[in-house]
Formats: sequence, C-alpha cells, structure tokens
Amino acid sequence: MPRDLIISHAAGMNSTMSVAGVESTFVERLSEYLVSLPYDLKILQEAVTDPDLEKPIRLMAACTVVHTMLPQEGEPGPLRYVDDVLFVRMALDKVGEGDSEGAVEFRRRFDELYARLPEDLKLFSSVLGDLWPWLSGKVAGFGKLSLKGKKAAQAVDDEEIATFFYDEGLAFQTNYTVTEEQVANKFRRAEQVIDLLRKRYDDDKKKIA
Repeated sequence: MPRDLIISHAAGMNSTMSVAGVESTFVERLSEYLVSLPYDLKILQEAVTDPDLEKPIRLMAACTVVHTMLPQEGEPGPLRYVDDVLFVRMALDKVGEGDSEGAVEFRRRFDELYARLPEDLKLFSSVLGDLWPWLSGKVAGFGKLSLKGKKAAQAVDDEEIATFFYDEGLAFQTNYTVTEEQVANKFRRAEQVIDLLRKRYDDDKKKIA
C-alpha cells in the first residue's frame, strides 16, 4: 500500500498529528490489542450473558466471540489475528452504544476501555479507509457460525451453551501465544495491515463474483 494512500486515509485525524504520528499510533494501538485480545474477548463474553443488555446486542457479541475463537486463516504470526482485534473493538462499541440502562452500566464497568474506544475507532477507520466499512459489514454474517457444533445464537438463551463458550474462551486465552516481543518483531508499519486486509477484501470480492 503506497504511503500516499495512508496520508489520504489519515487526513481525517487530528490535523496537529503528523502522518508519521498517525502511523505510529496506529501500530502502537493495534500492537497493544493484539497482545490483549484474549482479555478483550473476555469482556465481550460478559456482554453475552448480561441480562440487562438487549438480546440482539448479546447475539452480536456472541457471534463475534465465536468468530474469534475459530481457527485462524493466513500465515502463522500475530497479524493473522488483526481482523479479530478490529471486530472485537467494533462489537464492544455496539455493546456500549446508546443510553439504555444496560449499555450505560456496561460502559461504567469497563470505563477505561470505553474512554479510549471512540479515539481508537476514529484512528482505525481513518487509516483503513474503504476497508473499514467492508470489515464492519462482515460482522452481520457471523450469525451462521458455530464452534464444535454449538451456534452462537444458542448462547443467548441457553445457560449451558453460554458456559460452554465461556470455557472455550478460557482455553483460547490459555492457548493464545502472541507476545509483545512477537508483535514488535513482526509488526512495524501500517502498510502491513492494510496490505493483508486488502488481500482478504479482494478475495471476498472474487468469491461474490
């Protein structure tokens, strides 16, 4: 991905921040969230079983959890999880959206995450450009996913299935091997993420065609 496209994508960010600053912040935030993915996923799992949240929101959270725990595509390494990092951030935004009692309380419980989330989403959407709405649109298709024969929708109404997914999440956390050192060694430029997602975007378009 040419650097001038990153400049164009980053134009919507704070005008006082240089292009290098935008790229650096983008890499820094994604690097942090690649390491913290299992713990952020656990927060999303809290939403799945939260009775004060609306059922469609809980279902969306469950679908995103299942997608993240499925076997990963692509070459081994931390960047294979980068789309899941973005999907989890999108889902967390939807969970905390609005002024319902459930959403307000959820934001209060995880206030540090939600204090930073609007800035994160603005950063990601600005740098990724047209790839961002494509990624957002993919979340709607997660409803058909299943893990070990259990569908995400079942977790919303069935406590036993919800417990199953929670246990699978703990296993995911235990088996997740991405470290700060790995990320620092493999991920240094925004173009790496843009190129990877662009390839997946092009592959999606070919499947539709």
